[in-house]
Amino acid sequence: MLTYAFDLLYAIYEEEGYEPAEIPEKILTHNLYGIEIDERAGELAAFALTMKARRKQRRFFRKQVQPNICILENIQFEGDELNEYMGFTGRDLFTAPLQTTLRQFEEADNFGSLIRPEVTDIAGVLKRLQAKDVSGQLFLTETHKKVLQALQQIDYLSPKYHVVIANPPYMGGKGMNGRLGKWAKDNFPISKSDLFAMFIERGFDLTLNDGFSAMVTMQSWMFLSSYEKLRNKLINGVTIECMAHMANMVMGIAFGTAATVWRKRFMPAYRGAFCYVEYEDIGEGNKPVTFPPKNERNKAARKAGK
Repeated sequence: MLTYAFDLLYAIYEEEGYEPAEIPEKILTHNLYGIEIDERAGELAAFALTMKARRKQRRFFRKQVQPNICILENIQFEGDELNEYMGFTGRDLFTAPLQTTLRQFEEADNFGSLIRPEVTDIAGVLKRLQAKDVSGQLFLTETHKKVLQALQQIDYLSPKYHVVIANPPYMGGKGMNGRLGKWAKDNFPISKSDLFAMFIERGFDLTLNDGFSAMVTMQSWMFLSSYEKLRNKLINGVTIECMAHMANMVMGIAFGTAATVWRKRFMPAYRGAFCYVEYEDIGEGNKPVTFPPKNERNKAARKAGK
């Protein structure tokens, strides 16, 4: 997704008249952000983006620009560790909610980007702590690193994105470990039935007002009674810009899926664009022969719309 977005953004910059040599750095610095719980996957994503940039700009390696990929790490503060650190750096920086937020990453590898930081406005704190010199404080050095890492993770998980894109994992409650299952019930009561539904909700937390959340998910959120409250929240809170509803095997998997683009704005009179894709509509390269496909369901929908 990130590499595809890179190509799209590059074309946009070109259309706007930017110098080709400047574009890769601008994209990686200002436009693309990724969040991962798997270190290897995060490193591969960063490598792929770096090579994309190098392909477009031969001297890109000289710029030493790193892609914005955050690999969420488990962060745990033992005993009075955080309290002692605050005593050295200044307690005025650490409100009670911020202290709670710093401890939200003890199971980051289990909860991932579903974690909702209690405090998200941390830019000022991060800037002040980055300027702190703790090199002479042997016992605080490691704590300092952990605090900075936690603050960076909070920043990545904050509502600051114009567009959020994901193909979230599918996992029902029976597949979740005990801690994840309980945490899901406590934090995502209307979407707890499956991870993908929880990510649908979480996507809007990350998106700015009037921004977009685009996800490929299972189709079940549209039909099952267990997602009724989630549907009501979506229907009355955001707007579907467009959706491609895909039948079994269209994406090479034995169940139906939905590729949906939501806008984080409630527009009750807005008419989105919808289409249905059947397996028979797919041609070479696993792409629809025509789009939207000219199957019977789409023809009936267009006729009814008139």
